[in-house]
Amino acid sequence: MSAGNEIDKAALREVVAQSGVSVTSAELDALAGSLERIKAAASILLRPISFDETPEAFHRLLEGDGADEADR
Repeated sequence: MSAGNEIDKAALREVVAQSGVSVTSAELDALAGSLERIKAAASILLRPISFDETPEAFHRLLEGDGADEADR
């Protein structure tokens, strides 16, 4: 994903801390990665889908790190 769309980890850490949970840097990285994949999957769902596309393409996105694929 482009730099303008990346998750702001400092803001994410603050949001998590405000909920009363402390996280390690590795946990924060994992959370940010999950959010990036959710954003990528959402961008796939929001675009018009042709009748030729199969659900398998969406499931491949979820199985791998599809954050880069969503920009295509």
